[in-house]
Amino acid sequence: MRIKMKGYFQIIRRSENGSSLMEMLVAVSIVGIALGVFITALSTGSLSVSALNEATVAQQLAQRQIEQLKSATYDSTGASYTLVTAPSGYTVGLVVNSAIYADNKIQKLTVTVSHNAQQVLVVEDYKGNR
Repeated sequence: MRIKMKGYFQIIRRSENGSSLMEMLVAVSIVGIALGVFITALSTGSLSVSALNEATVAQQLAQRQIEQLKSATYDSTGASYTLVTAPSGYTVGLVVNSAIYADNKIQKLTVTVSHNAQQVLVVEDYKGNR
């Protein structure tokens, strides 16, 4: 640092050829934090899309199963009802309960959709002998 005296004023000159270590550390820290936030946002978005996809597939499977059961011929035991074909990793389960409404010939149908052995959706509906 050089100091020149001119009259009553001092002019201080310093070399500004580069950045100080502290300025570089602050800049790197800011960029690092920004990248961390961006990567976290991408990860959260990816998980949300995956969960939404799983729920959508489960709803479609349950709806197809219920529609197939509604269009099938009434079976008092439910033994002749077939299950829809599920994509890889998904399973569809069916429980037919005829005992509750045996006098009225109404069945309670419970469809369970699982993904990777974890239950995702349970839908209940009724079928009557018309």
